[in-house]
Amino acid sequence: MRAALLSGVLAFMLLIVSSQLRVPAAFIFGLVAAGFLAVYLYQRRTGQSLSVVHGAHLGWISGIVGFTISAVLLAGVIAALSDPALLQAMREQYKSPPGGGQVDIDQVIQMMRSPSGVLAAAALMFLMFTVLPACGGALGAKLLHRD
Repeated sequence: MRAALLSGVLAFMLLIVSSQLRVPAAFIFGLVAAGFLAVYLYQRRTGQSLSVVHGAHLGWISGIVGFTISAVLLAGVIAALSDPALLQAMREQYKSPPGGGQVDIDQVIQMMRSPSGVLAAAALMFLMFTVLPACGGALGAKLLHRD
């Protein structure tokens, strides 16, 4: 559980960094790497190798940890959207992104204010935070398997 907790926290931190840098591929790769890291840490700590199924399960647990942290943060952001000063700060921050792509912050704000938008965002986050680390955990178990 300790390995899954650490890699789940690292997956969440990668979410924050990749969103600031606006590099979605880094986030996807990081989620797979979080599952791999959970298996690596587990095997290093216990000396036991995991089957592919158990590696996927450990990666899935690390994804659940990262999703839980992200869901709490998402709930905080949704609650904070009622503050006009915060809305203005968000609009200023996303006015001219460094990557050149334009973010329609008003559309994002409207989505986060609707229950269906929040549910869709949470469902997508859940899928990404569970499937990708599970794949990374399975890959880690396969590649790190000791005979």
